[in-house]
Amino acid sequence: MNVVYFVSVIHVSTDRASTPRAIRREGATQRILDTAEAILGGEGMDALTMQRLAKDLGFTVGATYRYFASKEAIVAALQRRVIAALATDLAEMLDAKIDDPLVRVAVVARIYTSLASRRPLHARLLSRMMGEPENVLDAAHATPNLQLAVEIGAIGVRELSAARASGALDAGQDMERGLVLWASLSGVAQTRKLERWQVPGLTTDALADHLVRTLLVGWGADPKKAKDAVTRASKLVAKQEER
Repeated sequence: MNVVYFVSVIHVSTDRASTPRAIRREGATQRILDTAEAILGGEGMDALTMQRLAKDLGFTVGATYRYFASKEAIVAALQRRVIAALATDLAEMLDAKIDDPLVRVAVVARIYTSLASRRPLHARLLSRMMGEPENVLDAAHATPNLQLAVEIGAIGVRELSAARASGALDAGQDMERGLVLWASLSGVAQTRKLERWQVPGLTTDALADHLVRTLLVGWGADPKKAKDAVTRASKLVAKQEER
């Protein structure tokens, strides 16, 4: 799927807010989500309740329920924000003039692993959706979001496929490689919470770079080109973060 098209699809609900009433509703919806995100970021999941939201917003509880039927619906909407932000990050980076297929793969990896430092709450929400067994959402809310997350993963698979087709990687199963890359990076991303203990050699970004280089070489990339691709991707994403 084209990255720009995917971003437009995921933001389609915003595009529909054309009438004055719809615009007001969209504004109130975003205010609720902003407030919920602030509560989650500052106090955690247990602090987020419909009653607390209403109090912080200056709404009645009943008015809050007119926008979202439950806490689960709010968390689901926040998870979609995370996915939309990732899609935007990828669109901005991959639509740039990056013609090296290995760099494009490394950019996808860097955008994912740097999420915890760029948007910590977003990283926690994504982790809750993708990796934690005690997910707060039931299947009705979680399944559509998971499908959107799979579309994000498909972008990485597409870049791996392009790298293979160009000869930068050996023949292999693109989907399997994409899953291995995502699962490995997810594991490395969990080490960021341990950095505060200053464990010798434990630097999440360095571990992620080493992982991506190792995988690319294992999949047939020239070692020097793999190293250069990861270094270039890191610099490109860092430059984008400064803007």
